[in-house]
Amino acid sequence: MTASVCWRTFCTLLLLAVALPAHAQRQAPEPELKAAILANMLLFVDWPAGGAQAPEKLTVCYLDAGPVSSALMQLDGRLLKGKPLRVERIDIAQARGCHALYVSAADASYLPTLASFLQASGVLLTGDSPGYLQRGVMLNLEIDGGRIVFDIDLRAVRQAGLTVSSKALRLARQVLQE
Repeated sequence: MTASVCWRTFCTLLLLAVALPAHAQRQAPEPELKAAILANMLLFVDWPAGGAQAPEKLTVCYLDAGPVSSALMQLDGRLLKGKPLRVERIDIAQARGCHALYVSAADASYLPTLASFLQASGVLLTGDSPGYLQRGVMLNLEIDGGRIVFDIDLRAVRQAGLTVSSKALRLARQVLQE
């Protein structure tokens, strides 16, 4: 082997040794992945015309600060469906002005109130805790086999006056229907 070939082989191995750990570090943390999935799901939802939500923006709201809420804040201003995404911290009384409301594990005690308060309101109630789908959340993210998956309660979605694309329904792990 010539010195030139040896040098190229050494450089290639060195680049691989440096690139692989850097690639592993670039994988997004769980809260950022969940926030991205929640935001991207808005692309597959249609809201009723004339709802309480502002038509010139898409608003994702949350009640309490947490890792996913912080990750959602990083998406504030991103364009979705040609409209700016606005991420806002609210109290329950303001929830009807949101397109989507994220409910964290810390907000579990609010779920019964939220589910009845937001019924037929045009607000997509989202969460990321086991059992939330059975407690009124319409779109719930969970970890399954090391991956983030989502479930949809289509009954609650329809009751809220929302429509979810069949493309999103096909990707869901579970879809609750009539």
